[in-house]
Amino acid sequence: MTKQTTHTKAALKISHHGHRIKHARRVKGYTLRQLADRVECSESMISKLENSRLSPSLSMLNRLAVALDTTVPDLLILDGDSSEAPVTIFPSSRFEVGTDEENTAGMLWFDRILPFETTGLLQISMLHLRPGGEQPRALSHEGEEFIFVLDGMLDVIVEEQTYPIGAGGAIYFDSGRGHRYANTSDAVTRALWINTPPTLGRDGKRN
Repeated sequence: MTKQTTHTKAALKISHHGHRIKHARRVKGYTLRQLADRVECSESMISKLENSRLSPSLSMLNRLAVALDTTVPDLLILDGDSSEAPVTIFPSSRFEVGTDEENTAGMLWFDRILPFETTGLLQISMLHLRPGGEQPRALSHEGEEFIFVLDGMLDVIVEEQTYPIGAGGAIYFDSGRGHRYANTSDAVTRALWINTPPTLGRDGKRN
């Protein structure tokens, strides 16, 4: 009985994951210094927490959660949590172009691939853009973006400079530079869109 109880406690042990604090900080757009000032600690301490070289006290976790507009549970993870599986396989059918009118009736739609839940650092989406479709206003936010065009032609406008990217081509840029996109060709464009940290909301619209 004692051995079984010990095993159960070990299975439910809560551990700290620094990448969750780093992700939450980047989403808020804070520097290490800005977050340190908000939770009243040193910049080096935040760095150690984010690199999992230091485990935070419950008091510190509470201050971090408040400063980052999140919760203590979201900064922690249960050992063996299935969401932390080391490998995820996507079958080829996952990326087939859908024919469901409900999903494809608009000029553009994003098919979100990653993250599976709110704590993922990397966001991967499939952009489908009909001829004439465009992002009307420039976006600017923290992070980096990489776009690989699978089909058609995508005009990526970064700081009012247009970069036409054809099938098989790719583009990378700092998300802090104003950017938008358009399809001025006569065919549907499909592109793999990768950015970090995540900016695509649950409603399929970019924040």
